[in-house]
Amino acid sequence: MAKALAQSIKKHIPDSKMVVCLVEKHHPDSVEGLDLFDEVVLAKDMGFLHFEQTIFKYSRYETAGFCKGQLFQFLFQKYPSQDHIVYLDADTQVFGPLREVDEALRSHSIVLTPHLLYPLHDFTYLYGEFALLNSGNFNTGFLALKRSSESQVFLDWWCDRLNHYCYTDPPRGLFNEQKWMDLVPIFFDKVKNLKHPGYNVAYWNLFERNITKTSDNYKANDQPLRFFHFSGLPYITDTLNLINNETTVQGMKLLNEYQRSLEEHGHQYLSNMPWSYDYFDNGRLISDKIRNFYKNNYLVQSEIINPFSASRHVFKKYRG
Repeated sequence: MAKALAQSIKKHIPDSKMVVCLVEKHHPDSVEGLDLFDEVVLAKDMGFLHFEQTIFKYSRYETAGFCKGQLFQFLFQKYPSQDHIVYLDADTQVFGPLREVDEALRSHSIVLTPHLLYPLHDFTYLYGEFALLNSGNFNTGFLALKRSSESQVFLDWWCDRLNHYCYTDPPRGLFNEQKWMDLVPIFFDKVKNLKHPGYNVAYWNLFERNITKTSDNYKANDQPLRFFHFSGLPYITDTLNLINNETTVQGMKLLNEYQRSLEEHGHQYLSNMPWSYDYFDNGRLISDKIRNFYKNNYLVQSEIINPFSASRHVFKKYRG
């Protein structure tokens, strides 16, 4: 997915530099096509304090969200001449230059995109508003920051929250890194809510985005399609079939083109590779039971700084 994204970025924003954060213990020497990226950085090398101790509490999905704030910190420090940084989830594809983001960053330090642009009038899709009450108003598959004191204060705050509370736990008001974004326009100034229909088009908002095809590209509500977020591939087809209009026709074309691109980049092979942080350093699988025990036991967390270097026997000692 990241390779497909890189290809689209190089096509539409050729002057950009693309850095990929890889949440693995080691670089995958066997993977081809890494030359599409300007840099591949391992999450553990981005300056986290007690990285292993923290991500042992999190699932793979939660860990990906946990790394986002620190990735910005790392990039601002490593590339001091770069003032604008745009984050995109790997499962997105760019269809044009992000001119509106460049414009927004002239007068703002933080740019967010909402899941939905308009209130719902068709109760068929009311589930979309209910979903946002759990998952948050802004989608963190995209985030743009300008180097400034305001964005630095925001990053310090966000990283601190993610170090401790990047869980998928709606009853506690948590949805990974994303739900925290609801507080950003309240806590911070110079925040832009970018309400452009061509940004962050995804299955959760397809019913409000009319997708059409021009001679050279796609549009959303007659505005240029900037990027499509292919989160939840099976849900995209279901949503398109539910809409059953011109968006369905063009959306299926987009989806089919994207899936072909994924296969060309080895998606089937790579998606079946095991996650290295699912295992202790000795190669034994880490069970959900052990992760949950570690997450909920502060004494164990304080004494086992790198739980991956431990073993199941060490955890049994604490559990009795």
